[in-house]
Amino acid sequence: MGVSEEDYFAFFSLTGDRFDAPGMPADTAREVGNFREAVLKVARDLWLESNPDRRRLPNGFNEAFDLRLTAVMSGSARPRMVLNRPSGRISDQDWDEWSGIYSRARDVLTESLQEIARTRQTPINFSADSMRAIRRVGSSLQDSEAIILGDPKQDSRRATVDLAVREILEEIEELVPTPQQVQLEGVIVEYDGSTMSFRLRTASGVSTCRLDQTRHDLAVAAKEFLATDGITAPDVQVEGETSDPTQKSIQLFNVTGITAVRSLEEKTLLLQIQKIRELTDTWLGPDSQAPSDEVASKVEHLIPRLATLGVDVAIVPNSEGAIVLEWRRGDVEMSAAVEPDDQLFLCADNTVTDELQEKQVEFNEAALVRFLESGSMN
Repeated sequence: MGVSEEDYFAFFSLTGDRFDAPGMPADTAREVGNFREAVLKVARDLWLESNPDRRRLPNGFNEAFDLRLTAVMSGSARPRMVLNRPSGRISDQDWDEWSGIYSRARDVLTESLQEIARTRQTPINFSADSMRAIRRVGSSLQDSEAIILGDPKQDSRRATVDLAVREILEEIEELVPTPQQVQLEGVIVEYDGSTMSFRLRTASGVSTCRLDQTRHDLAVAAKEFLATDGITAPDVQVEGETSDPTQKSIQLFNVTGITAVRSLEEKTLLLQIQKIRELTDTWLGPDSQAPSDEVASKVEHLIPRLATLGVDVAIVPNSEGAIVLEWRRGDVEMSAAVEPDDQLFLCADNTVTDELQEKQVEFNEAALVRFLESGSMN
């Protein structure tokens, strides 16, 4: 069954000597992709604008914009485009809403290009992402070539992207803030495979981080470090670009790296130290002392090593102002007390042979690390 004129999503015609032959030159096919990307970016802006309480697009919104070429008409290269409704997951209600937004985005894009041609001024009412996408429309064409695009039925609702319009579009780059490379640290609390994006909880808020569609390795890393319960996961450092690093919740795009900076084991130990630092004198009775900042700092400095021991280490305070590390290796219960006045007490108790080793020395980090890793008191 053929497709009627009114079923086409958009009119799109490439004009110039190169396009008089049948079909269209392969190196200009990218212009169809540029057009699709510009319409989709504008559609995203429109959806978010009409849903101010939402910070993320609904799942499947990008994929549902399935623009298909059914033919290339002769005369000038005129690819015929239809909007295909993907089968399966999209409800009738969502499709009715989204397809309407896609068509509206096509019209908004067309009207903006018409306004550029009329006023010779650059539009500034789009997001930075949309403006970059619009700038690419017609970017592969030669000086004498143009694109006519817009409504599939009404000539008056079509825009011509010729050399003059493209020169104005190039000015968009000057209006869009130069992206800045930044690094954020936090916990990945949500991943959206449909948009290749994730949410990162940082000390200042929650940031949305978008991956390049080709970086499947980073998608794997994001899922690997994901806190499925919103809490339990390593801390990661995410590197990417942002147009506004002053925001409380910075939005990243073009993410180039996701690196674990603090393992779950390390975070658990740091939490124990944090709770100990909150103690005050008399915490366990009138004569009990809270560990000093100096004692806590000595233990905190060891935490990266403790997290790699391969055994569970408990960090607890005692009433004399010391912080005690407790762990077990086989039959031996081991402990190390970092005490006030720069003292260190080591103990190894074999629960099978009842052999007990104890040693009181001045604090020495190297000796403590050796005891932690090998059990040696020498």
